[in-house]
Amino acid sequence: MAYEEDRTSAGGSEAPGYAAPAAGVEQKTSGKAIASLVCAIVGLVFAGIILGIIAVILGIVAKREIDANPNLKGGGLAIAGIAVGVIAFVLAIVVLATIGPTFFGG
Repeated sequence: MAYEEDRTSAGGSEAPGYAAPAAGVEQKTSGKAIASLVCAIVGLVFAGIILGIIAVILGIVAKREIDANPNLKGGGLAIAGIAVGVIAFVLAIVVLATIGPTFFGG
């Protein structure tokens, strides 16, 4: 018989606020969390305002879905996508504000 970890043997119940994954169901990484981080990194490299916004939105949606569904993982990816997306957005604004007038005759 396969080894099964007893989560309650260490003097209590499972950690509060965390639901255990369903038995026999493998946790899956959220695709939206991955997409959030990818959009954020690409937006950071290319100073993309639109990609930064998309990354933040996808990250927030993914984080909410991960918190609501114990079979999803990738909360760290979602948070990283939000953080890097905000940085990409701010960087794009700064770049446009500093070199934009040079190109657009301001």
